[in-house]
Amino acid sequence: MLSAKADIRNVPRHDLENIERLFEDLIDNHDYSYAIFGSKPMSLADFNLKVPENLSLYRRLRSKFFLVKRRARLKSWYKHRREFNFEDFIFLDEESDWLDCLVLILINKKNMLQVLRDNEAIFKEEIGESFTPESFLERLEKREISFAKATGKNQRLIGIMLGYGERNATIFQKRFDLMKVVARRKKENLPEDETMKKELDAIESRIACFSEPEADATIHPLYFLADVSHPETVALKRKYEQEREQIIELRKKGNFMDLVLQRLASAE
Repeated sequence: MLSAKADIRNVPRHDLENIERLFEDLIDNHDYSYAIFGSKPMSLADFNLKVPENLSLYRRLRSKFFLVKRRARLKSWYKHRREFNFEDFIFLDEESDWLDCLVLILINKKNMLQVLRDNEAIFKEEIGESFTPESFLERLEKREISFAKATGKNQRLIGIMLGYGERNATIFQKRFDLMKVVARRKKENLPEDETMKKELDAIESRIACFSEPEADATIHPLYFLADVSHPETVALKRKYEQEREQIIELRKKGNFMDLVLQRLASAE
C-alpha cells in the first residue's frame, strides 16, 4: 500500500489502488519515469477511450476489458486528485482536444523551464514574440489554455518539450510537413514532386530509432525518430541511458510506486 507524502488519508483503499495502477501504466507503457526521476522535461501518454473498430470478437472483448479498467482508474484519480499536491510537476490530466484520445501530460517544472529558456528563440519564432518561458508554463499550470492550443500542435515545439533535442524536433517537423504535402498531392492525383521527394529521402536516410524497444524491459528505453549520428543525439543517448540505469535500480526496490508518488508529491 502506498505511503507517499501526500494527504491520502481520505482516499479509500480501492481508489488508492486504482491510482497506483494508473501510474504504473504510465511508467510501464510510457516514459513517465524519465520525467519523474530524470532530466526529461515532459512525458506524454495518449489513452484511447473507445474500443477500436474491425476487431475480432476475442480482441474486442479483451480491449473492452482493459478499457473498463482504465476508465475505473481515471475515475478514481479524478475523484481524489486534489489530495495529491504535485509541487514540482504539472499533471495535465484532461487534455481531450487530440482527436479521439485522452492525452495525459506530466511536466517536470524545473526541467521544462530550463528547456524553454534554452530554446526561447525557437518558441518565439513558432508562437510569437510575446512568448516567455515563465508565462507559457504558468498558463499551462493554471489550466488557462490546453497544451494542444498552447503549442498549436507544432511537432517541433512538442519534440523539444519532450526532451528529444532541437535537431531531432526540427527534422521531425520538416519530415512531417513534407509527408503531409506528398499525401495531399497523391490524393489530388498530382504528379510526384521530384525536388520534394529528394528532400524527404535525404531526411529518411539520416533518421532512425533513438533506441530499439525491448520486450519485457524493466524500464523501456526512450523511443522516437532521431538523427542518430548528430552530436546532440549522441549526447542525449548517453544521458538517457545513464538515467535509465538509475531508474532500473530504483525499480528493483519493493516500494517503487511509493517512491514515484513521494517524488511527485514532494518539493526538491
